[in-house]
Amino acid sequence: MRHASSSSSAARAETRAPSSTTPSAPIAVGLLATALLLALSACGGDGASSASAVMVQDSAGVQIITNPGAGAWSADEAWNIEEELRIGVAEGDPELQFGMLVGVDADAEGRIVTLDQQGARVRVFGADGELLHAFGRAGGGPGELSQALSPATGVFYEADGSIAIPDMGNLRLARFSPTGQSLDSPRLAIEATGIPILFSRTADRDLVVQYRQMAIPGAGAMGGDDPSGDRIVRLAPASAEGDALVEVPAGETFSMGAGGMPQFRIFAPEPVWAILSDGRVVTGTNNEYSLTLHPTGGAAAGPDARAGSGRTIVRRTVDRIPVTDRQQTQMRNLFRQSFEDSGQPIPQEVVEQLVGSMEFESHWPVLAAVLPGPDGTLWVQRVEAGARLEELTIEALQAGEFGSRRWDVFDSEGTYMGAVNMPEGVQPLRFVGDRLYGIHSDDLRIQRAVRLRVNRGG
Repeated sequence: MRHASSSSSAARAETRAPSSTTPSAPIAVGLLATALLLALSACGGDGASSASAVMVQDSAGVQIITNPGAGAWSADEAWNIEEELRIGVAEGDPELQFGMLVGVDADAEGRIVTLDQQGARVRVFGADGELLHAFGRAGGGPGELSQALSPATGVFYEADGSIAIPDMGNLRLARFSPTGQSLDSPRLAIEATGIPILFSRTADRDLVVQYRQMAIPGAGAMGGDDPSGDRIVRLAPASAEGDALVEVPAGETFSMGAGGMPQFRIFAPEPVWAILSDGRVVTGTNNEYSLTLHPTGGAAAGPDARAGSGRTIVRRTVDRIPVTDRQQTQMRNLFRQSFEDSGQPIPQEVVEQLVGSMEFESHWPVLAAVLPGPDGTLWVQRVEAGARLEELTIEALQAGEFGSRRWDVFDSEGTYMGAVNMPEGVQPLRFVGDRLYGIHSDDLRIQRAVRLRVNRGG
C-alpha cells in the first residue's frame, strides 16, 4: 500500500474542460453479452409535450401527475452543475492512471473511493483529491477481486465507513476497511435470490439490489421456479440478505432459449428504479415516461406493489423514436464485433447464430437512467435515439454511451422543475448531498473520477 505525498500535484484534480459525449448509467451483469444488452436497454428518446400546465388526477388512491414541457423553474431559479474536482492523470504515477473505472462513491467527509476494473484496483482519495490508499488485486482469494466488475455493480461506502464491492465473478459481497484490510465478505447466493442486475444504495448507505430469475444451463433456475418479476431488495448491513422493497416487471432483453442458447431482444422494456433520499422507491420501465413513487414503507413485493396505497405516478409526454433497419444492421455488426473481441472461444457459427437471431423492439426506449438528487429531487435522463450509432465502439457500448447530457429534474412531489445539462464526457453515478460523483472520459477514452457541485438558482 502506498500513500501520495501531500505535496504531490499528480493526485490532485485537473482543471481542463471535459470534451466528449455523456454516457448513461448502464444496467449490466457479469457476462459480456448480457452486460452489453442490458446497458443498451437503458436508452431512449426526447421531445417532451409543449403543454403548459401540470395536470393532477386521483385514481383509486393513486395520484397521477402529468407534467408539461416547460418546467416550474424560472430562468433565475434554474439549477446547474459545475465541475469541482477531477482526479487522475494520463501519464505518470500508475496509481493515478485509471484503466476502466466502474464505480465512484464518497463518504460523509468527502473521501472518494474508486473501483478500476483493470487490475481490480481500489483507490481512496481525500476530499482534496490526494491519494490516501490503494489496494486490491485480481484473483479469488481473500481480499482479491474478479474481473467481473461493472458500473452495474460499482463500489459503495457503507454506514460504518467500510467499502463494499459486489463481485459477481467470485459471487460475494467483497468488503474492505478504508485502508484495504479484507473484512467478512458474505456470499451472493444467486441460486436462491436470482441474478443481481443492478446495485445501488440508500442515502443512509444500505445496499439495494435488483434480482432477476434466470435459468442457467447446467445450473438450474436461479431465484426459484415460480414465475415472478424482478425484486428490489434492501440488504442488511454487512450482509448479502435483506427484505424486498418492491417487485417490478422483469426485463425482456435477455433470456435463455431452447438448448441453452442466449436470446436477445434489443431495446426491449427494462426496469428503472431509484431510492430517494427520504426512502421512497421510484420504479418504472424504460419504454415510457411514467415513474411510480411508492410511499416510505408502503412499497410491497408482488401484486400489492401495483395497488393504490398513496402512490404517486409522475408522467411526461414524449415522442418515441422508431428503430430503423439501418440501426438494426449497425447494432448487429457491433455485437458481432463484441463477441469476436471478447477473448472467449466462441465459434464463428455460434456468433452468427446469436447475432442472426437477435430481435428488435419497434421503437427506442424512452428513459436512460434515474438518480436520486438533493432535497428529495429525482433526476431523469433521456437520449437522442440513434445518435452517433455509426461511430459507436465496443468500449463506448459497454460504457452505455447513449445518454443525453440533459437530465430532467423533479421535486419531491413529482413536479417537473426543469432540465440540467451535465458537463460533456461525464457519467454521473451518485449524489452525496449537493455533490455529484461520477466518471469523466475524454476523446482518447482516458478516464478520471470527478466531483461536481449543484448550484441552486434564485
